[in-house]
Amino acid sequence: MSEKFSFGLGGLKDEVIRKSIHVGSGIVICFLYTIFQRDLLTIGLLFLLFTIFFLEVLRFKGMVSVPFLRDREEKKIGGYAFFMLGTFISILLFDKQIAIASILMLAIGDAVAGMALAVKRGRAYNAGDYIRAIKPPYVILIMFSVSLLVGYYTLDSLKMAISGAVGATIAEGVHLRIHGISIDDNLTIPLYSGFLMSLVS
Repeated sequence: MSEKFSFGLGGLKDEVIRKSIHVGSGIVICFLYTIFQRDLLTIGLLFLLFTIFFLEVLRFKGMVSVPFLRDREEKKIGGYAFFMLGTFISILLFDKQIAIASILMLAIGDAVAGMALAVKRGRAYNAGDYIRAIKPPYVILIMFSVSLLVGYYTLDSLKMAISGAVGATIAEGVHLRIHGISIDDNLTIPLYSGFLMSLVS
């Protein structure tokens, strides 16, 4: 099976931009959650979600283009849509600090782990990376370590930080398919981590 690769500086440069947006979006959402009530923030995120999915419809029809898409996202819903959906659901379901921690694990942990994989291979992600059932051990270790630090800094609880890091790492490291449909880890990372942190809280 042939794969489309993105080699060299251009591919890595695009990946850096993608991950920078990834981190920045998560931090901004968490900052807004510290100054606005949950109801107001969820209304804003819901509006943003509708806007994103409307743009996705237009993109599939060839009416608009979105920069910095990976090859695998050209004919699928972009990861940014699942990112916003994951943060939205996390804010709806979990306590405030747990939601913030889980979103930061997604924003920072996933970005660092993804960049480590991209730099190691000298290119950005491609479809083949997501066919693998389990990502390389160093990616899993990086995801757990970063998520643990983020969780402990946010919650000041080692027990909750460990549980959240475990959930985030499972979502990041293990490729999930349900009835043949791939579930984007931008959705599962905050949900897995938030669920486990809620269990031990």
